[in-house]
Amino acid sequence: MSMDSGFNTSGAPYEYTVAEKKDTKLIFKRITLIALYILWGTVFLLAGFALRIIVPFLAFIPLSLWILVFLTWRLTQVEYEYSFFAGTLTVSRVLGGRTRKELCNITLRTASEILPYENNYVRKIENFSAERTIFAASSEDAPNLYCLLWNDEENTRCALFFEPTEKALKIMRYYNMSAVTLKSTDQ
Repeated sequence: MSMDSGFNTSGAPYEYTVAEKKDTKLIFKRITLIALYILWGTVFLLAGFALRIIVPFLAFIPLSLWILVFLTWRLTQVEYEYSFFAGTLTVSRVLGGRTRKELCNITLRTASEILPYENNYVRKIENFSAERTIFAASSEDAPNLYCLLWNDEENTRCALFFEPTEKALKIMRYYNMSAVTLKSTDQ
């Protein structure tokens, strides 16, 4: 039986990213950080006046603020990167376009279920009772949210919430057709 998958099956890599949705939670996080920066500068300025050594503090404030912004503002710029290579899905979190942390590495053949996160399948996902849950999607109410269920090397039940593209679903179906359940609109 010939299967036309619509992509190169020789193990060629496929990558895409999903940015965190700009919702009220993200706006609140940004406002909180801006307030922290203002408070930080004000505290050091007042400390300089109180200690009567304002000149060194005036030099320290911009430098310390730059370091603080450099280390914290990236937390408001989160992207998730999905990489498919030779039957393996690697999911990474990228902060501010600079810092990358690998969240998981899954051999697609080991996935027990790849389900759309919608009413018909929520109970099945909950019954899996994942011991480790990884959320790597733009938001909890993303229209194309899926859940990948698998057991890792230590036999820990894991769940990955992610947003696949049409091509990503084709790749997953190629490597593990029995595990992938498509939404009725994806078929």
